[in-house]
Amino acid sequence: MLNPKVILFFLAFLPQFVRPEAGAPALQVVVLGTTLLLLGLVSDIVYAVGAGALGARLRARARAGALRTLSGVVYLGLGVATALTGARSA
Repeated sequence: MLNPKVILFFLAFLPQFVRPEAGAPALQVVVLGTTLLLLGLVSDIVYAVGAGALGARLRARARAGALRTLSGVVYLGLGVATALTGARSA
């Protein structure tokens, strides 16, 4: 609630869906905000459960040596890319 981006989103996005002739505008904003909150909560839960299941599956299948080697290769690749890119002045 204290995030300025969220406040700006609500101020810019939700009022276009509020119809004064349909009832109290404040109640409509609360209902729309609650709907957005619940949809966000459900999608976050789905992502978390899916990631947990995928992580458990990967841990069960992966050998520690292969995972460590893959991690090392990724870090080496990132290091080489960083070294080759170099610092560029504006």
